[in-house]
Amino acid sequence: MGKPTVEDYTAIRMVAERYVDAVNRFDAEAWGQTWAPDGEWNVGEVHKGRDVMVPLWTQIMGSIPNVYMHVYSGVVDDVTGDTARGRWYMGEFLNMADGSQSMNSICYVDTYTRIDGQWYIQTREFQALYRGPADLSGEFAKIAVPV
Repeated sequence: MGKPTVEDYTAIRMVAERYVDAVNRFDAEAWGQTWAPDGEWNVGEVHKGRDVMVPLWTQIMGSIPNVYMHVYSGVVDDVTGDTARGRWYMGEFLNMADGSQSMNSICYVDTYTRIDGQWYIQTREFQALYRGPADLSGEFAKIAVPV
């Protein structure tokens, strides 16, 4: 496992932050640009390729009038050449179209690829640590991190 340089860690963290910024602004184009063209998004089902993921994300976001997502923290475990592994802990506060409200604590388990000097998400697996009312009265789960 290769330890990330400060430059690689910073560039990969910027991908995580651009992802969150795109979600908060409902910006499908910016969201899509965080992904490698052949990226894979695992949200219970695996969706592959920007051309598939962006329309799906747009449809999902259509049922969410208001969202506030933020990055708690993250790590980059390994950088080897133009590939890397990491995970990001994020939170979401959601107002849904049906009037309900929800809070999510998420861990995204990621791989990244560098294309022409720019880092992109290659694979992203959604793991819910908590999903439920904002008063935290729901159930919590443990993260399953691959070794």
